[in-house]
Amino acid sequence: MGTSGLTSLTDLTGIVAFTSGLLSFFSPCVLPLVPSYLVFISGITFNDYKELQSTKYRGIVLIHSLAFVVGFSFVFVTLGLSSSVLGRFLSAYQTYIMRIGGFMLIVLGLYYLDVIRMPVLDREKVIHLQRKPVGLFGSFLVGITFSLGWTPCVGPALSSILIIASTSEDVRQGVYLLGLYSLGLAIPFMVAALLFNQLFSLLKRYGSVMRYSVKILGVLFICIGVLFFSSFWGVVSSKIGRILSL
Repeated sequence: MGTSGLTSLTDLTGIVAFTSGLLSFFSPCVLPLVPSYLVFISGITFNDYKELQSTKYRGIVLIHSLAFVVGFSFVFVTLGLSSSVLGRFLSAYQTYIMRIGGFMLIVLGLYYLDVIRMPVLDREKVIHLQRKPVGLFGSFLVGITFSLGWTPCVGPALSSILIIASTSEDVRQGVYLLGLYSLGLAIPFMVAALLFNQLFSLLKRYGSVMRYSVKILGVLFICIGVLFFSSFWGVVSSKIGRILSL
């Protein structure tokens, strides 16, 4: 699959990357901890937010949340660029890369569906910061720490998008896909920052969405993995791309 062919696949792969980021946010080991992250990076408690002028504190929470988002996006996009560079370097072995990648996507999908267990991913690897570094740069560093340390939920989805990016000969594709993955993760996080004072009640009411998001990711990655492994990804992608462009 050459670079020219990839141009027509951008829409579908972009949708997959964005959806993966969105569903990653609603996974069981990200969504419940969002309030804690917002408190940690902004230094504002829920009591402060409720008792004092909420409009004043909303801006503080939002700007620190934005710095946090930029932090994890920086790492994800850098990984995407590296993955595409590697894919271009190994472009002569594109067919084998797609089949190996397809197999890995199927395995990750089965992991999400609890069909198989992967002890490496089951072990929670979180880098804890005892104290947040001062200021917006500190929130940026916490975002970097989040992206590097949160393996169980973000890791498999992130790995799947990196696998897709590695099948491209265009180094820009990795930046594009991981940028969209980061955007999918960032949008609900910023919405959560806007609804900071209502977050606990919303989580209590809609928290059940977490168990469905992981299953949807599992089905999505199995379908993509089968298409990769069978070499039908290009055919299906181009047809869906034509439909989306109508």
